[in-house]
Amino acid sequence: MKTIAFVLSAALFAATAATAQEIGEYSGNTSFVSTKTRAEVKAETLAAIQRGELRDGEQYPDPRVGQPEVKAKTHAEVKAELAAYRSEHKGAVQDTAL
Repeated sequence: MKTIAFVLSAALFAATAATAQEIGEYSGNTSFVSTKTRAEVKAETLAAIQRGELRDGEQYPDPRVGQPEVKAKTHAEVKAELAAYRSEHKGAVQDTAL
């Protein structure tokens, strides 16, 4: 019984070691040769992020590229819009939270 357990554990260890070696080796396209240095690629990537062409995360390219920038409104502008809306729509719910 101990012999079977030893043989099984040795086989499991050998299979695990072989799999670990395979995972560590890159097996993708190794015929590609870059014409740029790592520093050049990093600089280009940083410039693209600053231009808004790239962003961190899952979405590529950034869906906001080419969209007009939206100016954030101040609190006073929002309050003025609300007052104008309320004056035009007398039946609107009156909320005094602002």
